Amino acid sequence: MGKAHRGKPARSEYPGGARGTCPITNRSGVKLMYEHEIDGKKVKISKMGKATLANEQKRKLKKEKQQEQSAGTTE
Repeated sequence: MGKAHRGKPARSEYPGGARGTCPITNRSGVKLMYEHEIDGKKVKISKMGKATLANEQKRKLKKEKQQEQSAGTTE
């Protein structure tokens, strides 16, 4: 993690030291550093929450690609 998300810069830049409950993973006491839009609202999420969303997106794209390939072979 870069220095922008550690120690004194994080405490001064984010209210409450940027700690709270992640809306994605529902873990409490984690740093909420990354801004993400959920249902039209911008919320702060944790590093693990960001990774969770990215992995879901990758799985979705992979599944769509497999469905396209299987549909292409049956034609």
